[in-house]
Amino acid sequence: MNHFYKDKVAVVTGASSGIGRAVAAALAQNGSNVVLAARHEGPLQELAVELGADRTLVAPTDVTVPEQTKQLAEQALTFYDRIDLLFNCAGIMHNSGFGALDPEIFRQHIETNLMGTVNCLRAVIPLMQKQQGGHIVNISSLLGRYPLGGTSAYCTSKYAIAGLSGTLRHELKHDHIYLTTVFPSFVKTTMLNGHMKSVRESRFYKMTSNYPPEKVAAAILKGVAKRKRELTLPRHMHFTVLLHALFPNLVENITGHLLGGWPRYDQPWEP
Repeated sequence: MNHFYKDKVAVVTGASSGIGRAVAAALAQNGSNVVLAARHEGPLQELAVELGADRTLVAPTDVTVPEQTKQLAEQALTFYDRIDLLFNCAGIMHNSGFGALDPEIFRQHIETNLMGTVNCLRAVIPLMQKQQGGHIVNISSLLGRYPLGGTSAYCTSKYAIAGLSGTLRHELKHDHIYLTTVFPSFVKTTMLNGHMKSVRESRFYKMTSNYPPEKVAAAILKGVAKRKRELTLPRHMHFTVLLHALFPNLVENITGHLLGGWPRYDQPWEP
């Protein structure tokens, strides 16, 4: 057990599946009180039973609705008196070429991934400022540093989260509020089904899509306890990001080779 988390109050969005669920479970295992937030109550109740009702508070929340995120923060504050940690894990991914992507799907990415994060931040930051302390974790993506074709909506939202996080890190320093931005690679969750079929069938995907969410959660908790500014996961992908910054054409050519050649992006997503 990491004693940094003992009796801390943590709000986790996207807690019904994927990285959010794994983070919530890891927090409870390390002695935190966890507020479980996601749109659907059923999976949250199941998780609460698994983690223990004495350590959890179920709070069904649609992060795209500001009134609901404000209610989420108020519920946590009423039940526990404070919020020590906020993990913004809610997100969606549904990829295809920009021209083939339904504008409504693009908007949903911005509303859920970016504005959902913004809404939670607006609800929780004033409470952390009042208590003069806290730690925020925003989940971006490796695609928030290294874009791939066919991911325009997702990349846009994740790049924006990275920029927002950097800005807030400066603004919140005097309030003793720390901020960690996480850049995970392909994590083995149902979200991966949102990639284009040609990507899902490529060598690149098969080489990089076996990273379990439990390992991501463990790395996040370890990094937060050390007040890390940024986490690229798995760690070796930091080398890829650095190489891309230095030699973008080379890295993109290698990626294209591993994809079996760059796919056509004028086709809609297919299962």
